[in-house]
Amino acid sequence: MSRPIFLSLPRSVRIFVFAGYLYLFGARVSNAEDHISVKWQDYSEDNDRIRVISRYMGFEKKVSNQITLKGHGVHDAISGATPSGAPADDGVNVPLSNLTDVREAGVIDLDWTRGIHKSTFQYSHSSESDFLSRGYAYSQTSEYNKRNTGLSYGISFIDDDVRPTFFSEHREKESYDYFLGISQVVDPNTIVALNYTYSDVSGYLSDPYKIIRRETEILPGLSLPLTFAENRPTDRTRHIWFLNVKRFFDQAGGSLDFDYRYFNDSWGVESSTFDLEWYQKIGENLIIRPKYRYYTQNSADFYTLDLTGTVIDPRAALKGVAPFYSADYRLAKFDTHTYGVKVIYNFGDRFSVDAAFERYEMEGKDETPQSAFADADIITLGASLWF
Repeated sequence: MSRPIFLSLPRSVRIFVFAGYLYLFGARVSNAEDHISVKWQDYSEDNDRIRVISRYMGFEKKVSNQITLKGHGVHDAISGATPSGAPADDGVNVPLSNLTDVREAGVIDLDWTRGIHKSTFQYSHSSESDFLSRGYAYSQTSEYNKRNTGLSYGISFIDDDVRPTFFSEHREKESYDYFLGISQVVDPNTIVALNYTYSDVSGYLSDPYKIIRRETEILPGLSLPLTFAENRPTDRTRHIWFLNVKRFFDQAGGSLDFDYRYFNDSWGVESSTFDLEWYQKIGENLIIRPKYRYYTQNSADFYTLDLTGTVIDPRAALKGVAPFYSADYRLAKFDTHTYGVKVIYNFGDRFSVDAAFERYEMEGKDETPQSAFADADIITLGASLWF
């Protein structure tokens, strides 16, 4: 199968925590930075579409006064069905392709702190039956102005191999990301951060499992609805702006966390994401966190449901060379809404458990049938131990 469909784009690291946020969550951190955490998640789409059961474990260990080691691993069991790219014959229900796969992934971070400066070195690895990814990253954060102002920058490189069984040889993809960020403590209860990321991706960027249909003349006067592999460009540049505002409200005893993310790329995709979370402490040990996220994007320049009636002949097209075409619904115009609530309970300063439920809904905004878009329930359970 191709990579999991719930793709996420990288976000720059948030490097500061203000006083109110510490009040809610961080009292034990100063006492015991070392910790381990485990999580279990069930991502389940409606109508027996994709289901992913994830198991996660992470740790943090302060090796010395300057060195901290962090790591996490995840095991995803993926099953279900996803749209193939073929159009809906009845105009309503799009054809689905069944899939099953297992993903194993891990990340190791090494933090090196020297006074007001911290360097982070990262290695990541992810594998599926038909996909292998290796990532390398370096970032630097520095604190100035009595540690009220933070500056950060970084670079990452990801080397991917796409290798479905029907390919005669592996296809490669390379990604370079560069980011700059600034963070400012505005007052004892407020912090604002702004990051910019530039991304350059090249290589095999099509989805090998997505198809597109065209009524094709095979004999004079005889046409059949044939399907062909999609054809995307072999390069993609992306620009990402990310704004985060955190504020603690004394009277309410709660914390507001607001994110805005703007994205555009060389494929013509433009998107905005608004993310709002409220952390409310109740009593000494309980925290409630409701959230809402809104995402909207337009379609890629080469997105189309069907090539019938166009001048494009996929039989003559060279892969990775214009004309480009894809019927992948993830490149369509759509909105998503995510509603959720998380409950965190702290047993003293060293152990906590959490449970969360989220509802994810997609809404198509063009001619793509609504059946192509997925709605899902997401249940997450977790626990953390500090020592």
